[in-house]
Amino acid sequence: MNKKLKRSLISSIVMISMIFMSGCGNSQDKNLGDIEKDISSKVSLDKMEKGTSKTLKRYYGLNSNELEDFVLYTPKSTMDVDEMLMVKVKDESQIQSIEDVIDFRINKQLESFSGYGPKQCELLDNYEIKVKGKYVFFAVSEKAQEMKDAFKESR
Repeated sequence: MNKKLKRSLISSIVMISMIFMSGCGNSQDKNLGDIEKDISSKVSLDKMEKGTSKTLKRYYGLNSNELEDFVLYTPKSTMDVDEMLMVKVKDESQIQSIEDVIDFRINKQLESFSGYGPKQCELLDNYEIKVKGKYVFFAVSEKAQEMKDAFKESR
């Protein structure tokens, strides 16, 4: 009977350990909405407005149906350049094309503001981008570094 008790106890410990360890791996697939909440709790997104799939198409030429998920914030004013884009791709092979459209967006914005928007150009020159697994983070803001740090912590 003592052996049966030991086996039962060991089996229980192994099962409990497996349950706890399986929970640890879930941070890799964290919902973008949760990451957005983590970022907005640390950095104000008040200078931006939340975008839709139409906004994503207009600003980046991306089709939301080809992505697993996205969160987009765009400038409230045409004179601002603050924006944030987080994308979860369906396949990691999409990441390069996401980086390319971000580059195109930055260059287009720099072209628009060159000559009369030195503050905007400085922000655009100091954008932050981070790729982690299937996630791509991009931000232009005075708080872009803090936003990126919050993204990394949340992931």
